Amino acid sequence: MNTSFQQKSIGVSLVIVVSITIYYFLKVVGLVQTDAVLQANTALPTGYWQIAITTLVLIIVVEATLQAVLAIGAGRVPAPTQRDHNVALKANRNAYTVLAVGVVITFGSLFFTPTAFVMGNILLLVFVLAEITRFASQLIYYRQKA
Repeated sequence: MNTSFQQKSIGVSLVIVVSITIYYFLKVVGLVQTDAVLQANTALPTGYWQIAITTLVLIIVVEATLQAVLAIGAGRVPAPTQRDHNVALKANRNAYTVLAVGVVITFGSLFFTPTAFVMGNILLLVFVLAEITRFASQLIYYRQKA
């Protein structure tokens, strides 16, 4: 099967986002194992900045490195075609739907009076789910000859 550079790039990004999201939320869940953290008056629990910065650096370094390796391996990165543009538009539509529904659900969670930390992480999860939806949708539309 012949996969284009765009498909390989999207696949790499999908794996990176899923992997680092799992890492981040496992660390955050470990951080908030106690009810005291969820009920605390401070906006961020102790140790959160270390997790956030580590996650951010991981995303930047891993994504840049793997995309560079992919581009070097391809030799020449082809310009996006009209098909690439159409696939991206359809995938963006799907991602926006996930994002909009997630934001509405997040606002609905206000009835349960979450802390700012919990609310922020719910919104972050919604954003990441929208990105995963976009990448996965692009791969599916490429396979369907969109």
